Amino acid sequence: MVTASAPGKVILFGEHAVVYGEPAIAAAIDKRIFVSVEERSNESIEISSTHELRDGYPYVKAAAEITFEYLGSRRGLDISIDAEFPPASGLGSSAAVSVATILATASLLGGEIGKKDLAQLGHQVEKRVQGAASITDSSVTTFGGVLFIKPRLEVAEKITTGSLPLVVGYTGVGGSTKEVVKNVGVLRDSYPEVVDPIIHTIGQVTLAAKKVLQEEGDIGGLMNINHGLLEALGVGTERLSQYVYAARKAGAFGAKITGAGGGGCMVAYVPQNQEGVAGAISDLGGLALVAGIEEEGVRIER
Repeated sequence: MVTASAPGKVILFGEHAVVYGEPAIAAAIDKRIFVSVEERSNESIEISSTHELRDGYPYVKAAAEITFEYLGSRRGLDISIDAEFPPASGLGSSAAVSVATILATASLLGGEIGKKDLAQLGHQVEKRVQGAASITDSSVTTFGGVLFIKPRLEVAEKITTGSLPLVVGYTGVGGSTKEVVKNVGVLRDSYPEVVDPIIHTIGQVTLAAKKVLQEEGDIGGLMNINHGLLEALGVGTERLSQYVYAARKAGAFGAKITGAGGGGCMVAYVPQNQEGVAGAISDLGGLALVAGIEEEGVRIER
């Protein structure tokens, strides 16, 4: 049996604007999905999990098939999944489970796949299952750390930062990324003269944040600005806003929606009192995860 794991992710800056060619900054967090793969006697693929991860099964199956195609070899597999963060929460579970499955399957079959190809294959899995996908999630979960995403060039650049203590708050409501992105598109089509400057400003916030991160400065204020711009695009919810403002009141330097919105998660930058901020989110009924940046991406577990 071979076990591989890959980290989840948060979008620190740039969600939605990245759809329209603006940059984004995403970070791997120290919460992982684990995929164990074992050969079976026939050629079927059987998948099981210890959590509510059934939404990830199509990604696991597609990841195994793409790995077979890449290596030119096929086996029957028993695949089991475990996770340290909730699926369908906007934390990149589909990319993490895809990339971990590819690495574990390739290792079991005696094949070698470099990180660059792993990220590309993970992206192929997401496109095969979803119909469309950006390089963001597959890149972050493969390489780890903090990545600056240049969507027009399909390039992910790793940037060096200082410590980034985070608290993630999950609403328990899974938003539909496809639906939320569609709604932003409708708003943009209706009021391009208003929405286009908002999208461009999010891109400018992201560029400013890259500089601050590289200088190991305080990104809290920029996160708050980014949150307000996302609210203006209509992707916030009452519950997300409650968590954001509770986190700030409890001591977070900044807090915002992370990911598509419409549910899912928010993220707070919390250099001090992480437990207090997590408690404030929990008091509102949210699932709070105290997290840090995971510098290591997908890996084989020894």
